[in-house]
Amino acid sequence: MGIFVSKILSSPNHAGIDLNQNGYSPSHRERKPPSPIVALHAAALKGDCAAAEEYFRNEILIKTPITEGGEIALHIAAVEGHQDFVSKLLDVMEIEDLATQNVKGCTALCFAAAAGHIKIAKLMLEKDQNLANIKGDGGVWPLYMAALQGFDEMAEYLFNRTDITSWTTLEKVNLLTSAIDSELYDLAIKIVDGDKTLALAEDANGVTPLQVLARKPVAFSSDNGQGFWDNITRNVPSCMKMSKTDDMNAKNWDAYILMDCLWDAAESCKEDVEAGVATAADSSQLFFIAAESGNDEFLVELFKKDHNLLYKVNEDSSHSIFHVAVLRRYIKVFNLMYELGGTKDLIASYIDDEGNNILHLAGKLAPPNQLDSIPGAPWQMQREVLWFKVVEKLVKPAFRHKKNSAGHTPHELFMSEHKKLREDAEKFMKQTAKSCMLVTMLIATVVFTTAFTVPGGYDGRGAPILETKKMFVVFPVSEAVATLSSLTSMLMFLSILTSRYSDEDFLVKLPFWMVVGVATLFLSIVAMMVAFCSCLLFFEHGWVAMALLLVFFGIVPAMFVVLKYPLLRTILRCTYSCTWLFRSYGRLHS
Repeated sequence: MGIFVSKILSSPNHAGIDLNQNGYSPSHRERKPPSPIVALHAAALKGDCAAAEEYFRNEILIKTPITEGGEIALHIAAVEGHQDFVSKLLDVMEIEDLATQNVKGCTALCFAAAAGHIKIAKLMLEKDQNLANIKGDGGVWPLYMAALQGFDEMAEYLFNRTDITSWTTLEKVNLLTSAIDSELYDLAIKIVDGDKTLALAEDANGVTPLQVLARKPVAFSSDNGQGFWDNITRNVPSCMKMSKTDDMNAKNWDAYILMDCLWDAAESCKEDVEAGVATAADSSQLFFIAAESGNDEFLVELFKKDHNLLYKVNEDSSHSIFHVAVLRRYIKVFNLMYELGGTKDLIASYIDDEGNNILHLAGKLAPPNQLDSIPGAPWQMQREVLWFKVVEKLVKPAFRHKKNSAGHTPHELFMSEHKKLREDAEKFMKQTAKSCMLVTMLIATVVFTTAFTVPGGYDGRGAPILETKKMFVVFPVSEAVATLSSLTSMLMFLSILTSRYSDEDFLVKLPFWMVVGVATLFLSIVAMMVAFCSCLLFFEHGWVAMALLLVFFGIVPAMFVVLKYPLLRTILRCTYSCTWLFRSYGRLHS
């Protein structure tokens, strides 16, 4: 809104002396003292009451604008959150001075509200209760600023002290949509309860409150970017048919209440408004807004209110919500299709305006935001192949080879759309395999050579001299493990280098080979270190020497784990969590 305070101010030259930018005159080397305005501004920024003590007694100065934006000292101290400074200003200011507005029409209370300083806001309203009802240019109310910035406590406090009945409909709906955007659902519910016609109104951006809520999947999700294991524990209650209140926090629950409140308000107001206005709450439009945003929970709630929505197609491309889900790669929205029974076969047969069936859409490259959520080209390619295979199982055999208007079958479209991604994935896998294989070959060479050079040497019969010692068995066993694991790792990386890199290879084979190759490489490094330490232990005695050796040579495997763990984690997460992705959660008919 352009209301924040400018911190750059040119110092007025009251003495008429030509000063350079450092505050020195050409003829004098001494620094000139700052003007009272500059000094007050600096003190307000820092909250330095001692430095401004003499200015608090200057009634004219404290209500004089000290910035180019027209802010007085109270504006500056309020936005910076200096409570003591504000308190001293309020003690010497008249009530009407608190209503001073800057060039944008904002009072100091607007600044405090926008910064979330509720204690300062309380101080101001204790002196002048009408401050909350002073509006700036463009409908900038203190309450609106608090809601826009997402300060829940501040917005709640100002809502109880603001007469929003005097606001215009546009101002009220702007407040409502801002509260929804900022996830202040409890405040939004109170606003709707006060004026139910807002459910059908459009804000300055031309959207209704329900449309804003439909674009917020995080409002209804209890996931919130949690990890893989967190998702598993979160899904357990849904598998056990537990209620929403058992696995949702209060904010998610408020979002559901707000949705019901807005829906009921819109339905009750439809009879009282003209038909053209009522289209703002069109359920099919909301349905596709939610689908395009990946808001699966919102879709479930809308379906329960109107079961005919599943058969709707959008006006732009004749896509159902499941076509949208495949095109935009929304897994949770697509999973609703598994709950439809025979209906999913009918929906899967829809053809869009370009002759594409749902498998053609799976053949298109995923949106950048979905690809970027998966680290590494091989795992991005893996997910794309998985999507294609999953959708392929849902369509009838005739659709798998059906051509679109451009003359492409779904698989041909997949090959052309994913050509660059496949090349990047192949390059990544080969470079990783080559690097790891070089280390594997070095380890295999070392352990194979040392296998015939036992510590202590051999006796005249050709038997190891130290074979009677208890610790001697550690050496041949660790040598055998190191040799076997290094050769296994070498075989895995060789398989990666000689792979055909077909689409199916990215799904299981290549990730499996990479996991086994890296894991056995780590095992060979550990076994090699154990063999080396066992040799030294025959020549070093005492627990101190043993502990130092183990710590010193344990650093190498530990470094390997630190460096390669992200790669292993990515492979395992992307490959073996796929079994949890595409399945029914039984939500539509619960």
